[in-house]
Amino acid sequence: MDRLEAFFLSKYLQAPKRNLFRFSFVFMVLGIVLSVGILSAGLNLFEGYESTLRNLLLDSFAHISVQSSDSAYLSREQAQEAIAKLNKHKEVLSVIPSIHYPLMAQSGTKIRNANLRAYDFAGEFPYAKYIENYPGELQESEIVIGHYLATEMGLQPGDNVSLIYPQLDRISPLGIYNGQQSFKIAGLYRSGYYENDRSIIIANISDAEQLLLITNSISKLEIRIRNPQQARELAKGLSAILGSQYTCISWDLYASSLLRLVEMEKWLIFIVFTFLVLIAGFNVISSVSTIIIDKGNEIAVLKTLGANAKSIKRIYAYKVGMVAILSVVIGQAFGAFLSWVVEKQTFYRLKGDVYFIDTIGASITPFNLLAVFVVASLLISLCIYLPLRQIDRIQIISLFRQNT
Repeated sequence: MDRLEAFFLSKYLQAPKRNLFRFSFVFMVLGIVLSVGILSAGLNLFEGYESTLRNLLLDSFAHISVQSSDSAYLSREQAQEAIAKLNKHKEVLSVIPSIHYPLMAQSGTKIRNANLRAYDFAGEFPYAKYIENYPGELQESEIVIGHYLATEMGLQPGDNVSLIYPQLDRISPLGIYNGQQSFKIAGLYRSGYYENDRSIIIANISDAEQLLLITNSISKLEIRIRNPQQARELAKGLSAILGSQYTCISWDLYASSLLRLVEMEKWLIFIVFTFLVLIAGFNVISSVSTIIIDKGNEIAVLKTLGANAKSIKRIYAYKVGMVAILSVVIGQAFGAFLSWVVEKQTFYRLKGDVYFIDTIGASITPFNLLAVFVVASLLISLCIYLPLRQIDRIQIISLFRQNT
């Protein structure tokens, strides 16, 4: 910045109102603030959605599951031996034996598919925070049922529901023999992850063994680790420790494709909303063009005094650019406010059967803030530069003739 540019910029900073309250200038600022605000809010909400979905997946399922390589049940002795080996690893927080099995829930004429998860409640239970009115420990013939599953079947805590297990290995001339047992609902499970909340049934291991007609059997070991993002690498190491008769499966083996899809959608939304900033850039082009026309005499005098076109363009670029960059920052603050409003509102909830979760969250990250700022600033800088090229074509004599 040379002396001439510094002089005009200082004068502009001392009395900016002459330009700030021009209609075209105000319209330009509003356009930038609104477009950047919508872009920021969209990215913040999608980042919040991705973060919420990831956290719910990590909270609702084991970080690493250990099961028999031949898909058979593990005996209690095998499970205890494996647990002893796994607990020695410094990255392992807990190892919980469980029984998982698909079955059916019936209440009156309503029948729904469900997924049974049975635990030994005398030990650690990792999902207690998602159980409404958690009783602390399930008694005999008591279960916890998913919130949406209970809603579909018209059930609530205190009601009874029948769990049915079709036993395909026990077929009689009258058909398939179904194991069936009535349970009392002790609580509702509500994590916010729809697929889980509409199918899960949690019971005691002893009740599950009685219903499934099994004894001394464990389906899998559920491992929770310090850093879930390293689950895949850690699963390989644990497989080597346990031996070939066990299979270790990390949580992201099933969820990675879903999370990649959500991340791709997030950046597609970012690209689409970026066009709003580009549309606002048309207002910038119009505003700068108007300023050049209105300041024609000033430009002519500067050229007469020896200022070159490059310096004159920089003077007006600084003037408009400072306001534009400030508008981008205000737009990001407006976007953060919009995100907060959407997150805190209570009149709309996501449809869990469509979006997997039923809560709207927002997350503001430094990377996303930088991405919005850089992209918006570059687009607006380009829109400032394009009309400034008119200054190269301005003829001093023509301007003086127009004003005489």
